[in-house]
Amino acid sequence: MSELLRIDGVLWHVPNRVPEAVCPNHHLRLKPYNWNGNSKTLSCDECAAPYTLPRTYNEEKLYILNKIDSKAFKSMRVLNLDDEAIPLAEAKLSTKDNKHFVTALLTESKVGRRLVIYAGEKGASKKTQLFVEPDIKRVAFDQKDLHPSDVFVKVEATFPDGTRASIEK
Repeated sequence: MSELLRIDGVLWHVPNRVPEAVCPNHHLRLKPYNWNGNSKTLSCDECAAPYTLPRTYNEEKLYILNKIDSKAFKSMRVLNLDDEAIPLAEAKLSTKDNKHFVTALLTESKVGRRLVIYAGEKGASKKTQLFVEPDIKRVAFDQKDLHPSDVFVKVEATFPDGTRASIEK
């Protein structure tokens, strides 16, 4: 079953990437007042109400496809090849009250693997960023953001032999 999209006051059915305008009241296909594609006004065979588009009919159909594609593009993962840091894995967690977040991103860069951990309060402009680079044996945090001790009150580590240790504030 396909879906209808409401854009600019008109319903749109998009089978096979060919947008068709649909009357929001009668669910019949709308027709442009003239068929050369330059019309901005559509009509329904059931009602006399004209539907005016902000663009010409052909421009609006292209706009509909761009809107559909933008939703798909928004959810795609971005590979940052400029900096040569390619994401390998990502995990996100939120607290039970949904007030705080932690995101871990493992990337592969010129210097090797890098684990970046972002954490903070949701909606706040400040967060902390931790960088763990095991190949060069470096751990750091972003000096421009919050110090990790301002965000974390407990840190737990699991070692190669399976033992765990934790530090609490």
